[in-house]
Amino acid sequence: MSNPLIVSPKTCQGLSWFPPADVAFAAHQPLIPLHAGELANAAATLPLAVVKEGSAWRMVGVCGLANDQNLFIREGKWLGAYRPHWLSTWPLDIVEMGDKGVVVFDRDSGLLGSGDDHGEAFFNAEGQPSGTLAGMLDSLKANFAKRRATHKALAALNTAGVLVPWPESIGQPLGLSIEGLHMVDEKALANLPDDTFLSLRCTQALPIAYALNLSLAQTHLLSRLARVNTHPGDAPENLDEVFGEDDDLTFDFDS
Repeated sequence: MSNPLIVSPKTCQGLSWFPPADVAFAAHQPLIPLHAGELANAAATLPLAVVKEGSAWRMVGVCGLANDQNLFIREGKWLGAYRPHWLSTWPLDIVEMGDKGVVVFDRDSGLLGSGDDHGEAFFNAEGQPSGTLAGMLDSLKANFAKRRATHKALAALNTAGVLVPWPESIGQPLGLSIEGLHMVDEKALANLPDDTFLSLRCTQALPIAYALNLSLAQTHLLSRLARVNTHPGDAPENLDEVFGEDDDLTFDFDS
């Protein structure tokens, strides 16, 4: 988010916003953010990877074969059996500033308006989050600790030296052109010294490591969806219809 608006009664005074009507906003985003609380469902329904953003590592669902496509979205509908949490909270996010979690709104989303645009108010007269915003903030705050734990676990995997790029044997048959996707080197993980392996267990990095690699079995969905999305027609409700059976932080609103 390159142009964030801090969400507070003061900064949002006189502004309104328009909640997304569907998930078309992510139709050209091939990598969808995920946190460890989503592992069980996400790893069974789409391929996962780790990518580096600046100096930090992030876990993502790989939803496309090229940098400008999301094969899991068609006509604004999400086709997957599991819908990532991020899709339900955009254009909001939480960033850490010291010991506080600050909620921000993406100014570049195209969903920000003025009070005269008949959008939804951010806050009511008492300065409390109103309408759709209140529910989205609750969801963001409930999942933020899981996001932070995920980032810590990924940092531990990187420090242990077990993160490696996806091999050509995965990407080449798919025609994958997205760079920077990483997985876990299972041999390196198995050969770690006992104290390093224990440290990964303590940071809850091991479930992430195993889920990342297990999820690679879902890469076949990308090629199948690429074929499905070449045909016109109504978007299916989910992948079952396409493939059948084959397959402790505080939050600051005072700024």
